Amino acid sequence: MKGVIFGAGNIGRGFIGALFSQAGLDVTFIDVSPVVVERMNADKQYPLHIVGEEEKIVTITNVCAVNGNDRDAAVKAIAEADIAATCVGANAIKYIIPNLSAGIRVRVAEGKKPLNLLICENLMDADEYIHGLLSEVLEPHEVEQIGLVETSVGRMVPVPKKTGEEENPLKIAVEEYGVLPVDKAAFKGEVPEIKNIVPFTPFHYYIERKLYIHNMGHAVCAYFGKLKDCEYIWQSIDNDDVRLLVHNAMLESCDALSSKYGTPIKPLLNHSSDLLRRFTNKALGDTCQRVGADIPRKLANSDRLTGAALSVIEQGSVPVYICAGAAAALACYVKENNVEEGAEADALISLTGLTKDHKITALTMELYQVIRDGGDAKAVLKTADEMLHREL
Repeated sequence: MKGVIFGAGNIGRGFIGALFSQAGLDVTFIDVSPVVVERMNADKQYPLHIVGEEEKIVTITNVCAVNGNDRDAAVKAIAEADIAATCVGANAIKYIIPNLSAGIRVRVAEGKKPLNLLICENLMDADEYIHGLLSEVLEPHEVEQIGLVETSVGRMVPVPKKTGEEENPLKIAVEEYGVLPVDKAAFKGEVPEIKNIVPFTPFHYYIERKLYIHNMGHAVCAYFGKLKDCEYIWQSIDNDDVRLLVHNAMLESCDALSSKYGTPIKPLLNHSSDLLRRFTNKALGDTCQRVGADIPRKLANSDRLTGAALSVIEQGSVPVYICAGAAAALACYVKENNVEEGAEADALISLTGLTKDHKITALTMELYQVIRDGGDAKAVLKTADEMLHREL
């Protein structure tokens, strides 16, 4: 069997490439980095550094690469694939569409079976987004020949540190956790048997669990870390007040998701506790800058902060701790973009798409005021506690 992966970066090499290779697939990466493509084709393997309590190096074999700018080579790889995955980042999805659509056309012309595409991106409704992009260039019967399978990428893979020239540019560090839930109902044909791929339906539960618990908690940790000049996530979560803010924010989402989907809350609580432990992993070297990057996307209406807060409100609760994270994100945005004093509420409204009198806007601005007045995580936590008591 052959697998094609769009993107040979953090998730591509650090997670999906390993899953495919260890399942016995011949893996072709499609990437635009000449260094990565050339080294991959020279070595036909790369080292995966598992970091944590027990560190080890795993060699990922049976891999090669083609340059995404080489249309013929990319299309040929797509046409011959048994399964594919996209790991390019939400903002870059549109750039893979020309190669993907051309590959689908070839598959249809040759009468091949449908291609399932695992969408390994932090983007709500990514399947609908890609379907819309493909529908602009393909005929309906051609679009039907691709299974757009959403996934929930939980493995943390930070941006590799720049090292000396002697270091293998393909080497990447990841945590031990390596389970990939996938949308069982989205596959065209049988779900392939690949170790650690877990088919599940209804899958939107897993999408929201990842975005509104994992990604949201990670972001809250990052923004409070940036405010206190922490370089690393582990340094931020090491602060008791930040840890409690993050934990409480995740608990708000746990309660909302349990109510929304009618699932037991205990597994969600266990998942949150495990995430707090994983955030402390110093060996990952994950930075607050990386996790907190692209604030406009992370404050967007359906993304990790605002989306999680809306989910809590929909279930009849008040997301004060999630709004504390949004306030920290706003404070970072104000600082990085030189937003004038007095214009912060307008900035928040523009970023979230909410109205001035929305509950989330009011809660976030009240907590932002604490930060603007010089309050640290302890002061924000105290205010959030008081707000929750008031709202109850």
